[in-house]
Order: sequence, then C-alpha cells, then structure tokens
Amino acid sequence: MKAKKQQDDAVLEEDLVRTKSQLDYFPKWQELKPLGKNIHRRSYHSCVTWDNYIYVYGGYETNEGILDDLMRIPIPSSDKPLEWQQVYRNPQKEVKGPGPLRNHTAVVYENKMYIFGGKENLIQPCSKLWIFDFQTEKWDEGEDCKINNHAVCIEGHNSCVFVQEDTASMIVFGGFYTDKGYVSQILQYSFKKEKDMWSLYQEQQKTSPQGRAGAGAAILGSDLYVFGGCNYEQRFSDFWKFDLINKKWEQIKTEKSPGSRSSSVIVTHSQGLYLFGGIHDITHEKNDLWMFKNNDWVLLEEDNSRRQVNDDLNDSLDKASQSKPNKQKEKAKIQDIQNRTLFLLGEDTELRSPQRRGSLKNISLPAGTQKISTEQNNVSQATNNMEELKKRRWQQKKMQMLAEFELTEEEKQKFRSSSPTTEQIKNSINLITNQDKGGQRKISSPMGRKQQQAQLIGKKPCARDGHSVVVAGEFMIVFGGDRNLMSFNDLYMYSFTMPTKPTK
Repeated sequence: MKAKKQQDDAVLEEDLVRTKSQLDYFPKWQELKPLGKNIHRRSYHSCVTWDNYIYVYGGYETNEGILDDLMRIPIPSSDKPLEWQQVYRNPQKEVKGPGPLRNHTAVVYENKMYIFGGKENLIQPCSKLWIFDFQTEKWDEGEDCKINNHAVCIEGHNSCVFVQEDTASMIVFGGFYTDKGYVSQILQYSFKKEKDMWSLYQEQQKTSPQGRAGAGAAILGSDLYVFGGCNYEQRFSDFWKFDLINKKWEQIKTEKSPGSRSSSVIVTHSQGLYLFGGIHDITHEKNDLWMFKNNDWVLLEEDNSRRQVNDDLNDSLDKASQSKPNKQKEKAKIQDIQNRTLFLLGEDTELRSPQRRGSLKNISLPAGTQKISTEQNNVSQATNNMEELKKRRWQQKKMQMLAEFELTEEEKQKFRSSSPTTEQIKNSINLITNQDKGGQRKISSPMGRKQQQAQLIGKKPCARDGHSVVVAGEFMIVFGGDRNLMSFNDLYMYSFTMPTKPTK
C-alpha cells in the first residue's frame, strides 16, 4: 500500500512539477487578450462565475480609488467573444446598489450573488449584505450582519458556500473587525431562512487559529481549509482544517509548505486544493502554484518573480562593472596626490592629526602644487560623475523592469480590433511561434469565430496579491491584483488537464 502511494506520488511529481529547463515556458498557462476596451485595473475586488460568465465587482486602484462597477466577461472556453461588458455602475447612486466597495467577498447560490462586508471608503468597513439577481439584473439589500444586536463591520474575511442535505449557508471566516481587530471566529448566513439569517457559528477559542485577515480559504466536502493570512505582527504559514459538522479545529502538519503569506487564493478542484500567489513580505509578492493532495503540499510551479528580478539586477550590475573605473586605482591616485602635497609642504606627519587637518585651508600652496590640487579635484569630480551615472542607469533599469508588465502601443495593436479587413487578416493567421529554451511561445487565434481574441500560450501571471481566482470546468481563471501598488487588469487561464511538458 505504501509502495503504491509512493508510485502515485512519483507519477504526480513527474506530470505536474516544473523543471528548471522550462523556466520561461508554462504550457498550462495562457494570457487572454479580450476584444475591445479593457476594464479598470484593480485589486481586492470580488469575482464569481455564473452561467458561463465571470462577474467582477468593485475593487481598488490607486488613481481611480474604490470602484463601484459590475463587469462580466464570457468564460474563455465558451463560444462567445471574449469581451468585457458593463452590467451595472452606480456613480450617482440613482439606482440601489452597493456603491464603491473593496476588500469584500462574493459567493453565488442558485441564481443570486451575495456580496458581504468590505470597505465603502478608505476608513471603515461595513456590515452590509447585498444580493444581485442574475436573471433580473437587479440589486436587493439583504440583512445587515448583526450578532446579539451588534453590527459586525468586517473586511479581509473569507466567504464560502456550504451545502448539506436540505440546508445551505454562507460560511464567513476571520477578517478584521472594527471593534475586535483580527479574529478567527466563524459566522453563518442561512440562505433558507426568512429572518435572523445571521448567527455565530463558532466562537474564537484556544484551539482556534490566531485571529487573521487575508487568509486563503475554501470548503472541500464538509471541511473548511484555511492557509496563512496576517495580523498586525506577522504573516502566517500555518494550515488549518475546520470540521463544519462537528465544529472542531485541527492544525494540519505537512512536510512541505507554501510558506508565510497573505492574500493568496485557494480554490477546489477534483484533483485537490490549489493555492496561487499572495504576498510574503513588503515588495515580495509571489506567483507560485501549489496543490494540496494526499495530506501534503506539492509545488507545481516555482515562484519565479525573485529570479526574474535577480537576473535583471545581475545583468545591470555586470554592465555597470564593465563601464565604471577601477576604484582601487582611483583611491591610490588620490592618496598619492595627498601625500605629495603634504611632502612638499613639509607637514606630512603633523597635518595627519584631526586637529591640524583643517589648517590646510589657510595655507597658500606653492605654484607647483596647484596643478596637483586641480588634478585631485578633477579625479573626485569624475568619481562623483560615475556614481551619478550608475544611479541613473539603475533607475532606467528599474523602469525597464516595471515596463515589462505593460504592453507597448505596438504590442497593443497586435490585439486591438481596428477594422473588418484587419480582422480578416488576423483570422487567416493560425499560429505564430517564437523559439526559446523552454519550448514554444505561441500567440494563437482559434478559428471558427466571427471575432477573434489573442492568446499568449505559455505565459503565466507575474507575482501579485489582491487578485481573484475562480474555477470554470477544467480551467482556473486568474484576474487582476497588484504588485508594489501597481494594479493589473490582465486575465490568465490555467488548464488542469493539459500535460506539463511542452509539445515538440
């Protein structure tokens, strides 16, 4: 039995784990380029799926502030053009709806979306529940969350749907409460009741995880799984399971671990739990992918964000070292000038003391030493100029590294629909390939549709947090998020079933 498990694990590792020879190519991933105008960049939004559509609500972007739009886009595997559509926006609050919202959660039950908590402004979270009917496309204001007649204002929490026999409810874990701070208690909202829908499902106890927000959480079977998160003092790397029937917490000890992080996302699939991204530390977001199966974590794809930064940094430093002068020679030359000057003055020993060093300012140098002094100043100025040049080059390199996340205008034209003639030309191109060490980077345009969208096969999302991940059949969709306060509006698709190794 043990031998069979080891054999299964070996097959799993061979099929799923990335190898170092494939660092720049990820065959299971592809970036999707929607038709038409893209939506606002954003992070800490909500994202759900319903009836072959992906719905995104709200979020935050540094320049735009807190957003209040409800947008949708077809699931990439559907036959509909991959194009964003605005379902609802409420700038003047003329129509009832949630308004600006971030750090909230959204779940779907039957034909309705339930949005709970989050921040309506930059100061305080709310306790509101909003219900959106997908069929009528209308909002309803639900019952505010109150426990013992006390409003629960919350952000950074996790919400999941739990269905058991004839009952169905929304389970809310953790988060930041305005009156309690970081908690790990569990709330329940019943979809079936007509009143008193909110209840305290499990209080925070000694056997509970530490209070936290920004954890990754998902329900598999009758268990709630929670990984990571953060509080005022730290980011966590612990992994917990809560039995929703017996109401018991258990910490899961594993041989491998994704490591400490917050704002990661966990989704469920028939193969197991999948965890993507999150932030490990300030300016250290991640883009690694993990799967929890057979009571252990399996690393499917390494975090390559630090490798990319280090590679670019090393290249920059190598170029700088080739162009900069030898500092040892500079120092020796300056020291020689100083020694010669002091020798000519006959003050070599005495002027080296701190008390006498400043007296050089009042000494008139002989005519023969003025040239030496000028040479010393020129060398010092040249050294300063080289340092400034190095700083400017490093700033330029940083801008180039950041620019990698942006498409140039020329690149945008590749994916922008400009005219029917252009569309016909694009439709005639079935495959464009670029060879690299890791395999083939393909920009493909599938045939058989009136409108075509581009797909960058082999490209995975960069490191990020505040993103959303949803599962649609045999695909996992990643949208938005941010890195170093720069928000994204990019869209990626991951195939659960495609082989890991690139096809030849």
